[in-house]
Amino acid sequence: MSIDDPIAIAADIGGTHMRAALVTQSGKLLVRGAIDTRPDDGIEVAATRLADLVDSLDSRDSGKDHGSPVGFGISTAGPLDPATGIYKNPPNLQAWDEMSMKPTLEPRFGVPVHVGHDATLAAFAETRFGPHQGAKNLLYVTISTGVGGGIIANGEMVTGSEGHAGEVGHITVIPGAQTCNVGCDGCFEGNASGPAIAKAALARIDAGEITSIWEAADRDREKVSSKLVFEAANNGDAVAVALREHALKAIGIGLGSLLNIFDPEALVVGGGVTMGLVDRWDDVVTEVKNYSLAHFQQDPRLHITTLGDDVSLLGAAGLAFRHAG
Repeated sequence: MSIDDPIAIAADIGGTHMRAALVTQSGKLLVRGAIDTRPDDGIEVAATRLADLVDSLDSRDSGKDHGSPVGFGISTAGPLDPATGIYKNPPNLQAWDEMSMKPTLEPRFGVPVHVGHDATLAAFAETRFGPHQGAKNLLYVTISTGVGGGIIANGEMVTGSEGHAGEVGHITVIPGAQTCNVGCDGCFEGNASGPAIAKAALARIDAGEITSIWEAADRDREKVSSKLVFEAANNGDAVAVALREHALKAIGIGLGSLLNIFDPEALVVGGGVTMGLVDRWDDVVTEVKNYSLAHFQQDPRLHITTLGDDVSLLGAAGLAFRHAG
């Protein structure tokens, strides 16, 4: 690796934490750091703190001097307008509505700042750095605290007319089942996300059903989680098994529907709930096949991400390199 290898600044912004890294064009993270987001302090304070974090990173820590960054890419929870970086009623960053970090960051670093939705950039990262490098049609779905999606179609990131495309978590999968936090009846997120699984477990407990989940959570409602549900299901707990089967059905309908609509080369999934079902992956694939068209029965094109938690940082870096030419 020579000094001519370009690097980009990459940031990943969520409601709880902000991460930053210096990333090479080949996708190597040279050095990284993280701080709390503290969104209620305001976007200008957050942008300044993020800039300070970036300034604390030095590519020479990797043993090489890679020169100045070619650009700054940001992967963030939204919704937002990717052209301007302006947030649009973001549920986890409410104090930042109608504001952008770009006016603070661009003068500070003297390079263009490009902003994208985290799931969209995760999909982009999969086509640039992962085993699906070069794919022109790919979907990325994260099943975690929420359910979100990124769409690559004909080699382009699909963002929609106002940057809101990819809200796959709010497609209806089981009408009449649980609603999500924004009130969508029976949606993917409302029935397969981590909080949704915990909510369903608490409803069973409140109804008086006997389950080891409650003891595993030390009889503390805040400790009931999808992780505990899956652990109890693996141990044969009947309530937990039923909860897992419900989540698997929701996942099967949701992912199967996306396959039918988009016909991607690959449908890549990540997130905490996905990782919690790794040992039941055959069941996930079976459920997806149950709700897919015939040509997906032999190969549902379903894959667990190999990029892990770095997928958003890699997507942000890829966005910066793409604009740098």
